[in-house]
Amino acid sequence: MTPLLIFCLSVANLILASPAASGHCSSNNNHLDPASKKFVSDCSEQTFCSGTDIANSTCVPRQCRRDEFPFGFSLGEALPPLCPDGTFCPDEGSGCRPLVPPGNPCELNRDEQCGPPPSWKYLASTQNFNGSICLRSICMYANVTLGDRCITDNTTYLDIGPNGQQIANTVTRGNCQSQLYCNPTELLCEHTLPLNSPCQVDPECTSFNCATGRCANPPETPLRIPAWQCALTSTFIVVVMVMIFGFLTLTHKQHRLDRSRELREYYYQQIGLRRSLIALHVAAVDRYTGEKNVG
Repeated sequence: MTPLLIFCLSVANLILASPAASGHCSSNNNHLDPASKKFVSDCSEQTFCSGTDIANSTCVPRQCRRDEFPFGFSLGEALPPLCPDGTFCPDEGSGCRPLVPPGNPCELNRDEQCGPPPSWKYLASTQNFNGSICLRSICMYANVTLGDRCITDNTTYLDIGPNGQQIANTVTRGNCQSQLYCNPTELLCEHTLPLNSPCQVDPECTSFNCATGRCANPPETPLRIPAWQCALTSTFIVVVMVMIFGFLTLTHKQHRLDRSRELREYYYQQIGLRRSLIALHVAAVDRYTGEKNVG
């Protein structure tokens, strides 16, 4: 799929998703965007397609929402309610429904639609929802143990990069327990790999981040600076500050000495000039007195 075709499909989806709340629709047109996997229908973001006639229904206001801040609503606009515990809101927002038991259908990557297992506290992790997971659109428990058969699910998301190139991001998930991953070749649960181990996909790593062929810390990991680096940096800063203070002190002292020398030279010049004026005045008076006595 070319970038131009993806762009055209996105524009078409936006056009199809913008009828008025009371417009006609068909639930047969409900689907997921092939690139972003976003739910798309004939109705706007604030409505869903409802009616007994599937091919000729009506867009009505959504009855629930799954996100705290749902897309498509303006600031200050009334929002549909969140679903209480034990229920979920489907992608279309047609109303809260009970959690789905294992083995029943669920919507793509909607783990929260699945009911939790009895031991959900032991099985819960960042890769599932209370020990339940939606793989291949079927609810199941993430409880497969080491060496047992497992199921994987690959979802590819497409996007357009800053230079117009197509970017594909494939997310792989499985139903193994925490600290295990489903080997895509043998379909068996294996231990996740520690940091700096060779890897191919993110689920292989305990950190769930495979970067440049090796397990690495996830991007959100806080940067921890060793104590010796802090001490060395602090010492360097103090030394630099002392050097700057000493340089400024010496420079100021030199300026004061230069100013004192200029003032002393100016003082001596003024004294010499005053003496010259006095001597000139005395000589003039003596000459005037001598000429007066002669006359």
